[in-house]
Amino acid sequence: MRPAYPDDSTRWGIAAFASTAIPAAAVFIWRESWWPPALLIVWTLGAAALYASMVKRKWQRRSSRMLDHARLSAIRTLSHHRHDWMNDLQILYGYLRLNKPDKAAEIVDRIRGRMENDSRVSQLGNAELSTYLLSFRTICDHMRLDVNVGEGVSLDRLPLDSDKLASCLIGLVNAIRYRTAAPASGESLLRMSIFRTEEALHVELEYEGEWASGQSLGLAGEAQSLLEGLGQFTEEEEAGAQGKSRRLLATFPLTA
Repeated sequence: MRPAYPDDSTRWGIAAFASTAIPAAAVFIWRESWWPPALLIVWTLGAAALYASMVKRKWQRRSSRMLDHARLSAIRTLSHHRHDWMNDLQILYGYLRLNKPDKAAEIVDRIRGRMENDSRVSQLGNAELSTYLLSFRTICDHMRLDVNVGEGVSLDRLPLDSDKLASCLIGLVNAIRYRTAAPASGESLLRMSIFRTEEALHVELEYEGEWASGQSLGLAGEAQSLLEGLGQFTEEEEAGAQGKSRRLLATFPLTA
């Protein structure tokens, strides 16, 4: 682990306040004079102002970096969506040129379904979760995430802490993502379904793909830790298109 070194603002702050030892020494030496205490006060105020200025500049730089990162993430997300749109439009154009209206209608229905689902994801009631799910392709290139959100699911309208719930769901997806291995060909698939009943909010995560060596063993324990105090966790394993698929089921009760 790299040792933690103080940043520039911390070093300047330490130096500024350490320098107050000079007027403090003057107060001790010239006890009968009026100017050493005045100098100590002015010097201390100046040191505090310098430190505050350095801290403000530090946070401005950090905010600027975060804003640049958010802009870059948005650009990458839009680029991926544009790529998907172009693929669908090319297929649609091909069917129209071949005079296959039934196939073209299927593509239109697929586009409409994707738009409706993306709309439900964007209206999940938590900006952090919606942004994470919609921009997932920009942070993971070896696993595809297919999200299906049921009608009427909005986290901010549930009798649950929406921020904790969103962090839990992001944590569950990351727990799987960090344990997967890049396949030799193609990509792994993680299906995420979010729906609610009168009694609970249900989240299903089904993964089909390869696991990193030994990494799938601790998944259940981490998932249980993430859900502690929020909901219940169960898991299933069944045969899938790429061997065995693993499904995590999370249930968040909505009634006491």
